[in-house]
Amino acid sequence: MRSLRPSRPWRPSRRPSLAAGLLALALALASTTARAEAAPADAPADAPADAPETTPEAAPTTTSGERPRLNGKPLYRFGAGSKRGGFTRIGNALRSSLERTGAPIDLDIKYTDGSCENIRLLLEGELDYALVQYDVAAEAYKAGRVSEGLVAQPDDAATEAVGGFMCGVSAELARKAQLRLIGALTDGAVHMLVHRPVRLSNFQSIGDHRIYIGKIGSGSFETGKVIVGAAGMTVDDLNRLKGVGSDDAFAAMRAGELLVMLRTTEPGHPDIAGVIASGVASVNPLPDAVLDRLIDGYPYYRVCQIEPKTYPGLEFGLPTICVSTVLLTTDSPGKDRAEHNRATLALLDAAQDATTNSEDEDLGIKLRWHGFAEQEPIPLHEVAEGREISARRSMILRYGGLTIILLTLTLLLRRYLRRRGILRDRLSSNFEGHLSNPLVPFAAFAVLVLISTVIVWSLEHDSNAHLRTLDDSFWEINTFATGNFSAETVKSSTARFIGAMATIAGLGFLAWFTAALTSLFGRDQTRLFQRLKGHIVILNFREDMLPLIRLLRSPGPTQFRSIHVVVSDALPKRVRLHLARIKGLVIHHENPEVPDDLVSLRLPRAARVVVLQGDPRYNKSLRYHPLRITRAVHQACGAEHHQRALGTAAKAEGVSADQSVVLPPALTTLATAGHRTPRKVLPSTLVEAGDHEPRELFDPFRGWVIPVRGQELADAWLATASADPAFPQLFHSLVTFDEDNSEVYTAELPEWFHGHKWTLVRRVLYTLEGRCGVVPIGLFRSSGAELNAGADLQRRLLVNPALDTLIDPGDRVLALAEDEADLRDILRRSQRLAQELLESRRAAASR
Repeated sequence: MRSLRPSRPWRPSRRPSLAAGLLALALALASTTARAEAAPADAPADAPADAPETTPEAAPTTTSGERPRLNGKPLYRFGAGSKRGGFTRIGNALRSSLERTGAPIDLDIKYTDGSCENIRLLLEGELDYALVQYDVAAEAYKAGRVSEGLVAQPDDAATEAVGGFMCGVSAELARKAQLRLIGALTDGAVHMLVHRPVRLSNFQSIGDHRIYIGKIGSGSFETGKVIVGAAGMTVDDLNRLKGVGSDDAFAAMRAGELLVMLRTTEPGHPDIAGVIASGVASVNPLPDAVLDRLIDGYPYYRVCQIEPKTYPGLEFGLPTICVSTVLLTTDSPGKDRAEHNRATLALLDAAQDATTNSEDEDLGIKLRWHGFAEQEPIPLHEVAEGREISARRSMILRYGGLTIILLTLTLLLRRYLRRRGILRDRLSSNFEGHLSNPLVPFAAFAVLVLISTVIVWSLEHDSNAHLRTLDDSFWEINTFATGNFSAETVKSSTARFIGAMATIAGLGFLAWFTAALTSLFGRDQTRLFQRLKGHIVILNFREDMLPLIRLLRSPGPTQFRSIHVVVSDALPKRVRLHLARIKGLVIHHENPEVPDDLVSLRLPRAARVVVLQGDPRYNKSLRYHPLRITRAVHQACGAEHHQRALGTAAKAEGVSADQSVVLPPALTTLATAGHRTPRKVLPSTLVEAGDHEPRELFDPFRGWVIPVRGQELADAWLATASADPAFPQLFHSLVTFDEDNSEVYTAELPEWFHGHKWTLVRRVLYTLEGRCGVVPIGLFRSSGAELNAGADLQRRLLVNPALDTLIDPGDRVLALAEDEADLRDILRRSQRLAQELLESRRAAASR
């Protein structure tokens, strides 16, 4: 089919000629079926005198009382724009889509001056469909709605009082037809082009410089007027470039005759891209104050931004306003509703076809019924409304089905993981564990922020210059959720309510996250203090040993070691409560004389075991003897060693380890396990010995037990302190581990000292200096592979040994140092000095 394109702009005849009137009257009288709802007498003729010429084979044909036809299809008058304008390109795309879809209608495209003329002709009934900017269409609809309450006025004074709408549409003209929306097709953004290198922050800065806001009668001009009005000015205050089109305006800007140009068109327009690429002008953002006042006064726009990379050199988004191009029709009593609905349905199908057609991709056609403006007062045409309901129902079914599929797959995966044993605990049985997991409140906070971001952005992005993008909304909601809510940032009451809820919930989730994280660190520290390796075990604790616990928890080597205290039932309740308040202390209510009760303490892994005397104030039946406790320790270590041996043998034979570690009760007795326990698995045990107990009582255990006569030592220290006043200060400095004091540390001597004399160690340590130096005190002899680390302390500990004492592998030096790290660092750096001293000694001996 050959396109019907007028050769010159079409103008409706305002006054029908007499010949045309007589011809219409004759046709009406000759008609066999008179129609009361026929076109009114003041309507323009279907074929005006200045209609474009068509080729004979494509000329429309008419019959009396019917719509003109072209190739057998009824022609509908379609208001476009100028010959090379965007409206005409969209109209041609719709006409091509009608031909592709096999629609039963065709379009008679009329060239006009744009939105203003299209809305007038549509209201006057001289067009069937028209493309109009939505701000112009909404203002015309508003004029008709405002005038409804003024129809009963006796004269036209009230009608004249509601004038001033866009394009000069009066209330009387707006009442002639009811506008109906078929759909929004494309979007146009307001481009504020400013001659480089000028950047404007307000319109008052333009002064007397020339500005172009569009050709009178176009939608761009009407949009430019309201933008200037939002800046507190009128178009009469501006030095406008008048009477020219956009091509002439671009030429004037290139010539330097134009400072500012307002152009409403789709982003990426080639003319704008060309003038930016040439370096003549740049795109200036609309001021935020103008955007806010514009949206508040004219809610038919929406706030948007020109995206980065849209034009050459544009590296960031620019805030502006967008307005949609909509397809309008009218709902007039004189129309055949069924025929009009069929034509509207065909146009809808054509618009949807144009959205997917690659040839029309540059037009950016995207059919929408809602969501293209902050407020959308024009009601949908009944056909478009039915199509929207159908599309919404399809979307609900599609996403609902997808949700059901995902839920089904999740349940199947959960069932599979449970059968495989990967998921063992149900949520209900481990609810407290989920609450104490910091990832739960963190995930809840993230979900809250994401959901609130999307909701607030969907509510505000069309009307709020501060929330143009999802990124803006995301950071604003993050500010709300962290407690910095501001009602001035968002406009709508719904968005403010969501922001307030996000603030309350966000603070709750953050508090939950902080508490869970603190609990996690506390559990880790508690687990650190509860570990059963390198720990200290105190058996038969009594009240006067509370200073011992404080000493072990003071800064020093044992500060972060786990301490396990076994208390008896005779210990007063107030002492137990006091122990419970000490951080990092694990209390066991066990009988220390029963080996089975001590197995859980993993005594072979302990760094030290301390066995105390019973409190003489307790009942004799409730007091435990240190020797019996020592035997229980011996038997418990033997039982654990036997368990490991069974486990090792079971692994070698391929037997289950759970079956191999079952320990018969008889193995915990001294007769079966005690004396066969290797000394190397027995911990270094300090036993508090009484004054009345002979030293030979502990000889059977001297390989791992160190008897300590505490009362005797205390008496000796008190006597020394009385004789020497400096001794208390020295003693306090050695045991308190203050930062300004040195303490006694041990460290293994490196191999370059092995086989040499103690005098070499002394000279090297005195010569090298750390932060505070090192003072060697003595040696701690190696225990050997068959002995415990604390065995035969009196024999192995040498204080101020003879200078010719030879150093053996495994010997440790005992020294006063600032801390253990200092002592180890000095020993690490001692090799070179030791070799120099040895060489000098050999040289002296050779001379």
